[in-house]
Amino acid sequence: MDKAALRHKSDSIYSFAVSEDEVEIRLLTKKDDDISKVELVCNDKYSFHECVKTLLMPKVCHDDTYDYYVRRIKLKDKRFAYVFKLTLQDDKVYYFSESGVSETYDISKGFYDFFQVSFINPLDIIKINPILQNRRFYQIFVDRFYDDKSKVNPRINISWGDKVTPKTIAGGNLRGVKQKLDYLLSLGINALYLTPIFKSYSNHKYDTIDYYQISEDFGDEEDLSSLVKELHRNDMIILLDGVFNHVSDDFFAFKDVKEKGKVSKYYHWFFIDGEKVDESKKNYETFASCPNLPRLNLNDEEVQDYIIEVAKHYVTKFNIDGFRLDVSDEIPHTFWLKFRFELKKIKKDIVLLGENWHNAHTYLNTGFEFDSIMNYAFTKEVLNYVAYEKSGAKTFKNRLISNLFRYKRNVNYNLLNLLSSHDVDRFLEDCKHNVNRYLIAYALLYTYIGVPCLYYGDEIGLDGGYDPYNRACFIWDENKWDKKINETIKSLLALHKEEKMNELEINIIEKDGVLILERFNKNKVVTLYVNLSNKVKTILPKGEIVLANNFNFKNLLHEGFLITKEVKKL
Repeated sequence: MDKAALRHKSDSIYSFAVSEDEVEIRLLTKKDDDISKVELVCNDKYSFHECVKTLLMPKVCHDDTYDYYVRRIKLKDKRFAYVFKLTLQDDKVYYFSESGVSETYDISKGFYDFFQVSFINPLDIIKINPILQNRRFYQIFVDRFYDDKSKVNPRINISWGDKVTPKTIAGGNLRGVKQKLDYLLSLGINALYLTPIFKSYSNHKYDTIDYYQISEDFGDEEDLSSLVKELHRNDMIILLDGVFNHVSDDFFAFKDVKEKGKVSKYYHWFFIDGEKVDESKKNYETFASCPNLPRLNLNDEEVQDYIIEVAKHYVTKFNIDGFRLDVSDEIPHTFWLKFRFELKKIKKDIVLLGENWHNAHTYLNTGFEFDSIMNYAFTKEVLNYVAYEKSGAKTFKNRLISNLFRYKRNVNYNLLNLLSSHDVDRFLEDCKHNVNRYLIAYALLYTYIGVPCLYYGDEIGLDGGYDPYNRACFIWDENKWDKKINETIKSLLALHKEEKMNELEINIIEKDGVLILERFNKNKVVTLYVNLSNKVKTILPKGEIVLANNFNFKNLLHEGFLITKEVKKL
């Protein structure tokens, strides 16, 4: 047994409350180690020294590094103590506690070093945000979605559908979004994420000039209010893009600093090296290396309060349902703690979605910062498996499992999964326009655990590489749509809705080069089979065939997928 490979800590991703009377305990061991059985020696915390019970820890899965042992336990007492009993293949027994690995363990002195759930406090339980449950998001880059032409916008500089540039203003607006709600509802969409709508001169609006004004390109306050009301009438929700990390160099506070230097009362709102702003030397911190996007100093209490008031304004005045938080991992944890606390007082279930591209455990572990992140880790693994052909089914399975165990159980149900966005190539471009592979990616999106997000136009085959080409105008002429893509994605959205996919457990396996992703509860199993091997695979599905591509009788062809549903007999 490799003792150094054992992974467990109390009050962490390995030990946490799932509800007020249930905990999940996880132990990671070296893959294919000589462990034959893992058991929990456990009891209520204050009864541990008197007597213990032994519970089997099943091995539920593995990746290329670890075996994963997981057990969920209902508790009568909210305080729980435990150590692990490890039986090797030669019947030798070891115990694993906070003191490490030992051949014996003194139960009577366990209070010194047993692992523990010290107390299940309801506030500490990470919950599945009820507003996110069974949502199917649609991301809209507002300028490129639809222009309802109710107002003349003198800044429009192309005809709709022309090739876009970084300076293109196409004319999409909030009234256009509202006018196309019937289209979105027909797809099965019930949640929107809009890229920024605050006053800005750019087409993307990530350079805020005034947080309290709606961009004239997109409309006005009445247009936003009307859109939100119509969404709510249709049981849809809306997230606005909260760009709070940086502002435009035309933002009032930065303009004041440029004019007055260190005597400006807003000097401390930014990170400036020197007595005054020198734009030629860029002696101030910015987003990336963009001199027109100075970073706000959100370590400063005055700046914190200003941004929180901005966010509260849109929640209270327009009743929005949450924010997607731009560049959220470059902003202090202490600010997000304060931000969440203040907004949750106004709207209990408000959605706070961070733009974190990497492991966001520190933002999601306590439940006191974000509900969710944009799950680009999922995007990356699907790219490697489906588009770039860097991973086979086994590696892809292993990577998905590893990512699932980054976070506590309920966090995975909140994560926003995506394939395309305004920040990356469209997935069809990544697939080199291979429609079969593209549809496999979307089958994965709509069967995987979490909240799926569709980037505007992906459902009709809109393509395009990196910015600005991933931000092309939506094509409203249905004769130019890819009908196969459109019909398949609509079917996948319908499946996600009908099966309430994000209420189901998940299991991921690989068998003979076929990826098998199961979503299940006590009543049913929905199974996705994917064949990206170079051989035809025979599949004997249980239950009914729900959706398929490149499946012929019992043969799952290369670049094919199959989704089945089996109803269990109770």
